[in-house]
Amino acid sequence: MMAYKVLLSLGSNLGARDENIEKAIALIQKNAGKVLAVSPLYETPSWGYKDAPYLNNAVCILTQKSPLELMETLLDVELILGRERPKSSDYEARSIDLDIALIEGCVIDHPKLQVPHPRMHLRKFVLQPAADIAPSWVHESRGLSISDLLLKCDDASEISLFV
Repeated sequence: MMAYKVLLSLGSNLGARDENIEKAIALIQKNAGKVLAVSPLYETPSWGYKDAPYLNNAVCILTQKSPLELMETLLDVELILGRERPKSSDYEARSIDLDIALIEGCVIDHPKLQVPHPRMHLRKFVLQPAADIAPSWVHESRGLSISDLLLKCDDASEISLFV
């Protein structure tokens, strides 16, 4: 059975944000795969709309689930933690947001899943936590390491360690 090394991006801006992320990581460990690394939490502004600030981090896992199975598992974790996905594609506040950022060695263009995440290179709130745990991971489509993507990122958002 094939194992995949996966970089996930987590975020929360509703309720007990840090607890939401802790619970998500526990559910990921239980239902998706072995957690290999967890970045620190960062506080960041909302992206694409005005609302409460987010806590974001990155988690690296090893999973035997196929990419689409993993995505379904992550959607289930979001539901368990109270996430309701809107009918529209508008950005909105959420108790938890789980995204597959990268899967080692994989490029996926499927109606339900795009990997690498198509906007991760534009978002400091994805790149900074990812750089903390996987700085040399090379983005499968852009050919640059996560640390290089962070250096080149034009996102001027404030991002600060959450303590």
